[in-house]
Amino acid sequence: MKIKIILNSNPFFSASASANRWLTLIEGLNKFEVSIQLLIIGNFQSNAEKDNYNRSSNVNGIQIKYLTNKIVEGLWQRRFHNYIGKHLQNKFVSKKIKKELQGFDGIVWAENDLSIWKILNQIVNKNFKLIAEMSEFLDIHNYNKGNLLQRKLGDAKQNYFEQNYINTLDGFILMTKTLMQHYEQFSLLNTKLLHLPMTVDLERFDKSQPIPEGFQQPYIAFVGVMNDAKDGVNILIESFAKIHKQFPQYKVYLVGAWNYDTPIHQKSIANYNLQNKVFWKGEFSREKIPQIIKNANLLVLPRPDSKQAQGGFPTKLGEYLATSNPVCATTVGEIPNYLTDEKSVFFAEPGSIDSFANAMQKALNNQEAAKLIGKMGCEVAKTSFNKDIQSAILYNFLKQL
Repeated sequence: MKIKIILNSNPFFSASASANRWLTLIEGLNKFEVSIQLLIIGNFQSNAEKDNYNRSSNVNGIQIKYLTNKIVEGLWQRRFHNYIGKHLQNKFVSKKIKKELQGFDGIVWAENDLSIWKILNQIVNKNFKLIAEMSEFLDIHNYNKGNLLQRKLGDAKQNYFEQNYINTLDGFILMTKTLMQHYEQFSLLNTKLLHLPMTVDLERFDKSQPIPEGFQQPYIAFVGVMNDAKDGVNILIESFAKIHKQFPQYKVYLVGAWNYDTPIHQKSIANYNLQNKVFWKGEFSREKIPQIIKNANLLVLPRPDSKQAQGGFPTKLGEYLATSNPVCATTVGEIPNYLTDEKSVFFAEPGSIDSFANAMQKALNNQEAAKLIGKMGCEVAKTSFNKDIQSAILYNFLKQL
């Protein structure tokens, strides 16, 4: 079996949730008789990436080929590229992709990107099978903070997928049953659907890790998007403010890149006089994340109920569970389908500061019981989110195509 995967960025070099999902599936498939090539169209993100991967490289048998030679580094350069730069080089990239796929008779798997979809739809007399994967609803841009341009681009992407691209697919992989039910309503032609839950590489989290520099035990850790609508960071800060005097030895570390809501969080931390208790640490590389969450005494996911939570499933939750550390989470989306309160997780009501404070209180008050619950959570990750199990299901699905 031959697979070409078209991506904007190299998942081996990124720390995002999307990159983690790609890596678990790519590395899982790599254990089977599959020839995998990644075609990277979104430029190098730094000189270090260019030095490590050049234009073409090989990682454990996985071929990586960059179709451009530019370096787009830093927040503002990336924004310019996403809004303007990539459209300027679209014609060049289009020629490169078409050349790579000429006569190819395997499987093509494209990242969810409007410009890539349009390029693939221009190819006539396709010899390959086309697949896609979706991990959340395409209309969540209407519910999150963003500017007018982001909303217009989001609408264009959703409309093109639902009106054009979906019916060119041979296979469609969906992370949740909610998404399955949504897309089963479409008049699909020859598209086969597969429910493939969130996946985690358990080996990344099963060993002892050194405490990362700048972190002091005991601590509570949140890793994710510093976004209130998606991940409820505001709820975490206010919940901890309610209980921090009962647990004076604990600190809270917020790990994630700057977001629209970050200034609000900083103000809230100051208002509650938590400057010596709650720390925004910024973004860390993928290699550092296991150190951060493995050494935490409690891992938290205060995600509120939202369209994004209903259709998606947080990758970070699988990583949390894989550490065997106790986890506090909210009962949103399909999370309760896998976890049970005070058996494999400490559950809280979404959007409730008091409920989340109470869940953290339970976990911190009885650490021995919390450790057992953390171990049971890890067992759930092993059976339900194990990348090796899910990759075998994916491999068999692709073979059918």
